[in-house]
Amino acid sequence: MSENGKYLTIDLLYFDGCPSYRQAWNDILDLLVEEKIDASVRLFAVEDLERAHELSFAGSPTIKVNGRDLEDYHGDGVMACRMYQENNGKGWPSKKLLGEKIRDALQPHAPE
Repeated sequence: MSENGKYLTIDLLYFDGCPSYRQAWNDILDLLVEEKIDASVRLFAVEDLERAHELSFAGSPTIKVNGRDLEDYHGDGVMACRMYQENNGKGWPSKKLLGEKIRDALQPHAPE
């Protein structure tokens, strides 16, 4: 639980063979340490399209903060590499976007 009493859960969803999820994982952990944020961080392997649909998996890696996709994706699940346009088309989000979404989730007005 954070200082303001809010729980923070960060889920990183990926598929086996994704070359980018490790960078995203490391960036999440680095950011939490740098900003001294307490969070539950979970890693989920998405193994097939059926599971991708269940999770609204937007491609690998997908990161959800308190259940909300970083880019508010709400479509069908896909088994593909994900590109983050805000990070110049790289396969992982920028630390800036990660930090913004994590800090937003800790605000008193943020939905649980």
